[in-house]
Amino acid sequence: MSAEVELYRTDDYVRVGRVPLVRLLQSVFETVLGEALVGSRFELLFLPVADRSELPGSPSMVNLRSSHGYVQVRIVRDGQLLYQHPHAVREIIARPLQRLLAERIPAEKHWGFGVRGPGFDQVALVRPAPEVDGRIEVTVGSRRPRAFHLEEVHDPDPPVATLADLGADVSDEVPEAPKDPEAVPGVAVVVDRDVADALKHRTEFSADVEEGGFLAGHVYRDADRPGRHLVKITAAIAGERTGASLLHFIFTGESFLRINEQLARRGRDERLVGWYHTHLFPATSEIGLSSVDVELHTTTFRRPWQVAGLVNIERDSPDDRVLRFYHAEAGGEDMPLTSYWVTVG
Repeated sequence: MSAEVELYRTDDYVRVGRVPLVRLLQSVFETVLGEALVGSRFELLFLPVADRSELPGSPSMVNLRSSHGYVQVRIVRDGQLLYQHPHAVREIIARPLQRLLAERIPAEKHWGFGVRGPGFDQVALVRPAPEVDGRIEVTVGSRRPRAFHLEEVHDPDPPVATLADLGADVSDEVPEAPKDPEAVPGVAVVVDRDVADALKHRTEFSADVEEGGFLAGHVYRDADRPGRHLVKITAAIAGERTGASLLHFIFTGESFLRINEQLARRGRDERLVGWYHTHLFPATSEIGLSSVDVELHTTTFRRPWQVAGLVNIERDSPDDRVLRFYHAEAGGEDMPLTSYWVTVG
């Protein structure tokens, strides 16, 4: 039995057809990997982790098996592993399905879908209750005075600096990083050369699970471009008490306690300027951080200048690595690539 995606049209969720799952996956990953995947085998492990997030755009798409909202993807051809990474179902199934349906049946603005295949017999297909016009929800309860009040204390403004002040070698081209400051106005990164060399060459990373840690350094306001932050990374410190599952790399509360202790012992007045982790497949221009990575960053590293470092490692050429940095933008759902330079010498 081959895997398919069943389609349910309108708010009544009447089943109207099916689409081969492999067709949707090929449309995504042929673009990601930059090659045809004819003859490749997709190995999918759907994880019992709920995802009820809405996919933006039209038509609206509802995953009727949202209890299994994430999937570990492996792509194998002729015994060679081409790709391995977790993704949200909405990212690699709902999104190409949305494009297909918008092209084929543009008049229909609401769809439900559910993956059907081996192993899914025991996964419930849940049709959400239709919206009722004129409905009003009333919460009954008495108001009580607040026992205490929380108010955010804002950090003082960082000092002002230029790329030259931070020792950036502006003549040294980093091919993986955009150099147009207008393209990424929020944050730019300067990495100590020793830190960049360690991440790209010397640090021993696992070839089986994603690994990562914290980025330490200093934050400045860009003297040449008001409104932009400059982040200088002076250390990449492996995370302690972390986890790595099929779904993502995990920081724990103990991880943050340990890194704060390490920064205090270093005595260099460094701040936690972000995090880094590995992807165990080659870097491409089409894919950077996954939706899982973006969710981890935006819920954990919430300062506007904190960045996410990504080290892509080729399984067959583990010494051939690509280092990139990303930052979050206010109100954005994706994290754009961040310009970075390494220091002189």
